[in-house]
Amino acid sequence: MCRQVCEAVKTGNQEVLADVRAVVSQASYTPQDPRELCGRLLTTCYMASENSSQDTSDRARELAQQIGSHHIGLGIDPAVKAVVGIFSLVTGKRPLFAVHGGSSRENLALQNVQARLRMVIAYLFAQLSLWSRGAPGGLLVLGSANVDESLLGYLTKYDCSSADINPIGGISKTDLRAFIQFCVERFQLPALQRILAAPATAELEPLADGQVSQTDEEDMGMTYAELSVYGTLRKVAKTGPYSMFCKLLHLWRDLCSPRQVADKVKQFFSKYSLNRHKTTTLTPGYHAERYSPDDNRFDLRPFLYRAGWPWQFRCIENQVLQLERRERQDVDGVD
Repeated sequence: MCRQVCEAVKTGNQEVLADVRAVVSQASYTPQDPRELCGRLLTTCYMASENSSQDTSDRARELAQQIGSHHIGLGIDPAVKAVVGIFSLVTGKRPLFAVHGGSSRENLALQNVQARLRMVIAYLFAQLSLWSRGAPGGLLVLGSANVDESLLGYLTKYDCSSADINPIGGISKTDLRAFIQFCVERFQLPALQRILAAPATAELEPLADGQVSQTDEEDMGMTYAELSVYGTLRKVAKTGPYSMFCKLLHLWRDLCSPRQVADKVKQFFSKYSLNRHKTTTLTPGYHAERYSPDDNRFDLRPFLYRAGWPWQFRCIENQVLQLERRERQDVDGVD
């Protein structure tokens, strides 16, 4: 965007120049360098916890340097400990991560505290970071949840998915990776190549010897490539559990057995239905594709489901049994 703005100003576009001057509150300002303009418009903030790796911090800082954003690095551990301390003071109980002997409820709660505090801190800095630098005005908070995370509910309500606007809210992880690769080549941003090569991870659980022990795909129980297919079939092809199963039998016939396809479809729809309520609070995202799960505008569906899908899953199971029986008969016939 900053490149386009600078190019428009160079060609004499007075309307764009007037808009830029209004945004930065400087009547005589004329942008010359996209990186310098980016530093005025965009503030990036890496909010580390004790569960964050040095690699992710380095990648964030490197990307900020290459695009020219005003970058801030801070630690959220004091805030996390304060919030958990309030709970412990009231209840006399101290939750633990699973690796330290805690239950799944404790483990999830400790992850969610970190995620939600990042939203609170993001809004604080959006309101006051320009003030701290002696500049007028405030900033909008940008969200960072993609279509696949929203579709499966792999996010915490009121975490980094909650913002004023989400530039990638209507883009799947697969398409987003393709776009990032385009940016690497088009804008010469090698830091993005390192980000592409890194495994996607929330980094909300303790590290193992300084290394990431938690990845998104392991947590979700499915790959982003699979999620991209599910999302397109659900929204664009308008499939439910049984019709998606039938389509995937054909699409994945060389990759999975009917039983494996059935298990994958059941797993997806179970998680989708359990977490669909999260889409009701999603930040408005840039509408880029037909597969968007935006509950407020483009994907008006119920948010309360019977997560067991009894009739649909029973139909899938009957079809699998029929296919397995037919396969056994074919094998017996060959023998």
